[in-house]
Amino acid sequence: MKHSFSILILSLIFIFISTGTGQDKPDGLVFKTSLPENPVVSIKNDVLNPDAVSNPKEYKSNSVSNPKLTQLNKDVFEIDAIQTTIASEDYYFISHTVVTEQTGNSAGTLWVVAGIQSNPQGNDKIGIYKYEQTGWVLKTYIYTFRFLANDIDAEIIERSNGDKFLWMTCAASQTFYGKKNVLIIGLNLFNLNQGSLTELSWPGGTGNEYYNPHITTDNGVDETNPWIYLVASVDSITTDNKHVNAQKFAYVDNPWEVTSPSIKYRAAILPVFWPAGGTAEIHYLYSDIAYVHVPSTLNRIIFTYSNVPDQTKIWLSSCTIIGSDAMFTGTVDRGTNNKIRNSAIAASGGLDQSQIMIAFEENYNNSGDIDIHSARSDDGGITWSSAGIDFSVSNAMLGKLVSRRGITNEYYLSYFSNIDSVMSVKSNSNQGHYWDSPIKVNDSYPSNPFYLTSTGFTNTSGERLTVWGKFAQALQLPVLLIGSFWPQLPSPVEDNTEINLSSYQLFQNYPNPFNPATIISYQLPSSNNVTLKIYDVLGNEVARLVDEYKTAGSYEAKFDASRLSSGVYLYTLRAGEFIRTKKMILIK
Repeated sequence: MKHSFSILILSLIFIFISTGTGQDKPDGLVFKTSLPENPVVSIKNDVLNPDAVSNPKEYKSNSVSNPKLTQLNKDVFEIDAIQTTIASEDYYFISHTVVTEQTGNSAGTLWVVAGIQSNPQGNDKIGIYKYEQTGWVLKTYIYTFRFLANDIDAEIIERSNGDKFLWMTCAASQTFYGKKNVLIIGLNLFNLNQGSLTELSWPGGTGNEYYNPHITTDNGVDETNPWIYLVASVDSITTDNKHVNAQKFAYVDNPWEVTSPSIKYRAAILPVFWPAGGTAEIHYLYSDIAYVHVPSTLNRIIFTYSNVPDQTKIWLSSCTIIGSDAMFTGTVDRGTNNKIRNSAIAASGGLDQSQIMIAFEENYNNSGDIDIHSARSDDGGITWSSAGIDFSVSNAMLGKLVSRRGITNEYYLSYFSNIDSVMSVKSNSNQGHYWDSPIKVNDSYPSNPFYLTSTGFTNTSGERLTVWGKFAQALQLPVLLIGSFWPQLPSPVEDNTEINLSSYQLFQNYPNPFNPATIISYQLPSSNNVTLKIYDVLGNEVARLVDEYKTAGSYEAKFDASRLSSGVYLYTLRAGEFIRTKKMILIK
């Protein structure tokens, strides 16, 4: 039976929190949010990390793609590295993901969604963090009253009327050793007290375990009535105690109605390769989902799955947006000497953009040496070409693969390497090897076997953010680390193309890093009162460059930081309802 609950008003929250145990909950399915009394407590923002660059490392030969990856050279790609530490008052962060607003005046705003183990009674919660002018801010908690698993995914729905809604999915269980099921949660980003949690209930089976859910959206095509699509892995036990792992599909066709979502299910399983009758072994089926608009077949939902008994391939299936006509699509075959474990898929989701990207973990020569590779299709999944991302002599664990909505050839990936720790990489349009060199997020070496990683991006090409947290293994410190990277972008003053004044723009300062002066450029599509202010990372105003009424046009302001000390500074442009903040680094 499906349980869907609206968020309780803030005045009721303390009644449930004060019990301190899960035994006083009405049925274990209560869902509510609360705003922390101090939204910036335990968050240490914006620490410059000048050493977050990989050291030279050993790479093995690879016949499928380029024989070597070159280490990052700062002459090729200038990187500003910012590190933030978030500490929870609870046990530890069990999962996390990054999402980006992509439309309107707040385009480029970053959010982090993190699952938090709260206490032994299973009162686990989800923390919602937003990057604001003063740094990362904890906006609200979602109390699920369940034992959360270490998987979480999220999308932001953005409608043409300006509405924005955050949708999340994760796996959870009622008891610590109970079978997991899938939760889907919707929140109104303009009113975090408005939302709902639904525990999914697919028809056609009881006693199954559902896990590893992922969501996607067709928002890249539809800006008025977009949908949310969801895939989850399911472990079904046969009568002779055999395991059959498969995939289930669902969708939300009114995601702007966060308090009363309409969830539709596909009862049958998706076509997954599996031995007849199942297998005695337990296989964790990695699943992921992407929306693709292929011109010849219109809109399709593409699924990837791996770690089935035949581990030499990545398997793909597809269906229509309502789940009908599900069919086996094909495979990405890596050969018998390399087994595939975890895989992820992403696509731009734009109109007539049939490019698909897959990233995956590969057991090199079945030796236990786990590498990170990728495959790309430019025809909707019919043909594929492979490229290496990190095939150093190390063990790696795949993080999140994301794409910018409606833009091809732009993908972001994070992963963990037990030699280099947490890594971030961005794709490029090169046909032969379509990834830039990986960037090391932090300058410390791993103290735990693995770190969970996820990645996101701002609305400026190349600017990205990577999040990492220790894997849920006997953790001592509930710490979530966020590393942000700002490549040194060309100055808009040096761009010879005609400036389009159809929208407000705040450009990256140039040069950056700088000493002691830099130029900040911006443009106004209409006349307005304008302020351009400089802040330190604590939110203190240190300079006011502009505070006057200006007509439409392109402007630049010089900032002289001779009297300031080295560090990270923020600059914010305000023009009517438009507000945009960027970072810059002063190095003396």
